[in-house]
Amino acid sequence: MMSEYPALPAFSLALVALFLKTTMTSLLQVAARFRTRSFSAPEDAKWAGVPLASVEANLVQRCNSVWRNDVENLPLFLALALSYVLLGATLASAGTLFAVYVALRYLHTAVYLRGLQPWRAIFYLGGIAVCCAIAVQIIRMLLVVRPV
Repeated sequence: MMSEYPALPAFSLALVALFLKTTMTSLLQVAARFRTRSFSAPEDAKWAGVPLASVEANLVQRCNSVWRNDVENLPLFLALALSYVLLGATLASAGTLFAVYVALRYLHTAVYLRGLQPWRAIFYLGGIAVCCAIAVQIIRMLLVVRPV
């Protein structure tokens, strides 16, 4: 199967790296909730033995924003990346594009959590550019006439 899809290892590594990034964001959010003792869900506040927070801590809010951004962007990347792999992308090309995307998403998360503009926008737009590059490669591959 690997020989049919030479870029599959690159996709798998990108998928695992993005899973780890989102998991770290979740764990950071949980830690921030406990550190600040601010819980917005009544059952969580009751369980922790603290009053219900009317406003979530800044880091908790930032983690929520990172999550929302990931939920909006990662599925599109993963769909494009998988399509690219299934169409026969080379390991070198896919590996480079996927690694750059993953690095940009990690950087985007780091600067989002710290509130650093214009870096957040730059890293976000870089990720979009990588997705566009993958989309162009997919279109090019689909336009190539293959012998039957």
